[in-house]
Amino acid sequence: MIELAITLGLVFSLLSYEVFGLAAGGIVVPGYIALQLSHPDRLAGIIGVSLLTYLIIKALGKYTFLYGRRQMVMSLLIGCLLANFSRYFLTLDLSTTTLELQAVGWVIPGLIAHWFAKQGVFRTLSVLFVTSVLVRLILILFFAGALLPE
Repeated sequence: MIELAITLGLVFSLLSYEVFGLAAGGIVVPGYIALQLSHPDRLAGIIGVSLLTYLIIKALGKYTFLYGRRQMVMSLLIGCLLANFSRYFLTLDLSTTTLELQAVGWVIPGLIAHWFAKQGVFRTLSVLFVTSVLVRLILILFFAGALLPE
């Protein structure tokens, strides 16, 4: 199921870029996000870490030359560090449930932050959620409503 989600994410990401000229936060991101749609706390963690990474990159850009490949590498490095930080420090055990505001994956937040810088936060999030929901819908139809892996 995970392989199919990533493959569908690749297809929809490519289609959104070719048809609308907008990237869905990186070519593999919609598949990973589609698998997390039933976990709103993790989605909030991914978006939060991505936004924080974007803001740090934007602040660093005022003092250094961060364009092209440098910006991409810095986005991935900072996103990776913040994602690891979120895994250890943003899990809250409440009396009735566990709130996991952690980012999923090591490179996903950095990829999303990179595209935030290139095409804007609203455009990136819009295309990302549309493509992720389409991937999730096809997974549900393909597996006859079976639950996705946790």
